[in-house]
Amino acid sequence: MPKKIVNGKVAEVFRSIQGEGIYVGIPQVFVRMYGCQLGCSFCDTLLEKYDIFSPQRLLKEISFLANGIDSLAITGGEPLEQVEFLKFFLPLAKENNFKIYLETNGINYKGLKELLEFIDIIAMDIKLPSSTQRKAFWREHQRFLEVASEKNLFVKMVICLATEEQDLRKAVSLLKEKKIPLILQPNTFELNKLGEKLEKFQMLCKDYLEEVRIIPQMQRLLGWR
Repeated sequence: MPKKIVNGKVAEVFRSIQGEGIYVGIPQVFVRMYGCQLGCSFCDTLLEKYDIFSPQRLLKEISFLANGIDSLAITGGEPLEQVEFLKFFLPLAKENNFKIYLETNGINYKGLKELLEFIDIIAMDIKLPSSTQRKAFWREHQRFLEVASEKNLFVKMVICLATEEQDLRKAVSLLKEKKIPLILQPNTFELNKLGEKLEKFQMLCKDYLEEVRIIPQMQRLLGWR
């Protein structure tokens, strides 16, 4: 018997430009999945409500907005907290010729493995504990990288006033053998105070990695979603 279709908790669906990482500026439809258990100190996407979507309803909603877009951004919250829903939705989206761009905190490597064949681009965060003010996830990030490296992958790290150099060095050690592009993303709430630290951290990373860029959240600077 076929499996019962799982519905998803979706906070919003909208069209905008990608404001973060190496694909900044491209037009996308964003599906913002509800829920994230981390609660990072710098989080700027505190979600208070959601709607229930079937895979078919979500596809229909996206299709109204999709003319001329580059890709479909599955973001959050944390999308990989709803793997069972995405196991129904992503194949449906691929059948309708959408390129899938996944934004994730880079922790649930088992969930990623279940969805990997349907994903084209992975924007992975590495959660530096001195930035998040939460526990470290080094082992989970390492395993996630092992899975995600099969795809078009880049990594983001949010840099805060509290970010410690030892965390950055640990993160770079996970990346240096894989030649993965790294984005240092300044905490938007502290943007005007981070110039010297960002420059120092970029030079440190470039001793080990070929491509290291500093890119703020452009959607926040533009006042867009």
